[in-house]
Amino acid sequence: MRYRLLIAYDGTEYAGWQRQDNALAIQQLAEEAVAAVTGRNVTVHGAGRTDAGVHASGQVAHLDLPAGNVPSGETRRALVQGVNHHLPAAIRVLAADAADDSFHARRSASLKVYIYRLCTAPVIDPFRAPFVVPAPRELDLESMKTAASLITGRHDFSAFAKAGGSHRSPLRTIREAGWAEQGDEIRFRVAGDGFLRGMVRALVGTMLEVGRGRRTPGDLAALLEGGARSAAGPNAPARGLCLDSVEYDSRK
Repeated sequence: MRYRLLIAYDGTEYAGWQRQDNALAIQQLAEEAVAAVTGRNVTVHGAGRTDAGVHASGQVAHLDLPAGNVPSGETRRALVQGVNHHLPAAIRVLAADAADDSFHARRSASLKVYIYRLCTAPVIDPFRAPFVVPAPRELDLESMKTAASLITGRHDFSAFAKAGGSHRSPLRTIREAGWAEQGDEIRFRVAGDGFLRGMVRALVGTMLEVGRGRRTPGDLAALLEGGARSAAGPNAPARGLCLDSVEYDSRK
């Protein structure tokens, strides 16, 4: 039987979502916690492969268990409270529900939403510091907004893809991309059908160069036609990025 999980995590101390041989990842901890509750070693498939240090408030995952395998009564309690008991405090299963066998956390996703947070406060309080990146107040936000508007549509994001990614095609469709001020924060929200490894952080790093006057929005537009990763700006720090939500067709 297939189950769908909603997971949130502070990725600061972890090597991203995907299990790795030489570093501790969220997927490994989730699978170990499920095994502790169910007595079975299963794969927990995530919707998005977040990089090291990146957070999630709305990661979606799925796993398969034989019918009746979840112990201690009601499924949700076992897969939420039981699993959370075996997870570190930085990782939490927020919800669990039965899913159709055709549901796949990654392949069934119709939209993924990421948010990147900059903070212009002269002093950032320690409760926000792990999740925002300091930014100068002098950024040209209007130019950054213009650059962001050019990202929407279907483009070749080769110039924004981290080397070593497993993507077969550099083409991705972005439905929404924009910067907005919220108090002393400047937030970039981007929604698309999928993202290349490191893509959002590379886009943010390039737009920060636009905001500092080192590039123009037109320079970013040219990079959306393809190119080497070295042609774009540096990756923005991981701690500012969060997988905000994953959306699915209502039939899934």
